[in-house]
Amino acid sequence: MLQVDSMDENSTTIQFILRDFWGFLIRPGYPEHTYSFSLLIAFKLFIGFFIIRVLGIILEMNGFHPLVLYFTGHELQKQQHPDFGIIPLLIGALLSAPLLEETAYRWGLQFSPVRTAVSLGLIVFYWLPYGGTYSTTITRVLAAPGFYLMVGMAVVTGLTTYALLRIPYFEHKVGHWWKRNFGWVFYVSSLSFGLMHIFNVREINPTVVSLAFLITFQQILLGLFNGYVRMRFGFAQAIVQHALFNLVPVVIQLSQA
Repeated sequence: MLQVDSMDENSTTIQFILRDFWGFLIRPGYPEHTYSFSLLIAFKLFIGFFIIRVLGIILEMNGFHPLVLYFTGHELQKQQHPDFGIIPLLIGALLSAPLLEETAYRWGLQFSPVRTAVSLGLIVFYWLPYGGTYSTTITRVLAAPGFYLMVGMAVVTGLTTYALLRIPYFEHKVGHWWKRNFGWVFYVSSLSFGLMHIFNVREINPTVVSLAFLITFQQILLGLFNGYVRMRFGFAQAIVQHALFNLVPVVIQLSQA
């Protein structure tokens, strides 16, 4: 992975971010240097990913979307949620979703018994039926059928994982494996994050599942980029970038209201 001698925000250009991200994709790993949180770096990361996102949209609209339309025969409809109002929408999309999803898929990328256990518990929650739809509507789902059962299973998973990883033998073995095979950890986490959003589609069938990579391509890109951001620039920066990613569709939705 590319490194810089001076780790100040002025040396972190958008061009550097794009090159460094590409280098990280080729060789994911624990960085020797990390940046402290900076609003200027947050802005540069946003612009860097915006460029990647635009390229992804071009690829999606001219390649992936026609394929999905051809194989499904119709436009896919997303899960419909009641109109919760502006405040719950902002809380869900810009606060709870970035915080919970980044905790699930990015916080635990740097191995520790606590981080790994919490992340794994949340991942179990998200991959239970329609769990992925809860983070953006968290203010109104407390009475949803099965919600507390899903929470309970996530808690049991997290506590069991933590108890096992607190045993010195397992902590050493898993931690050693984690660093040696971090590329697998990174890509599995990124793909799992993106593919989780297939639950946002209203009708799940074998055809939709087989096309999940194409349907969730934008979220997979975010998973890859935010995995890089988390390891290189810190967990807080990953939350900010996730919120900024959600900000665009929120603004569009509010403008159409």
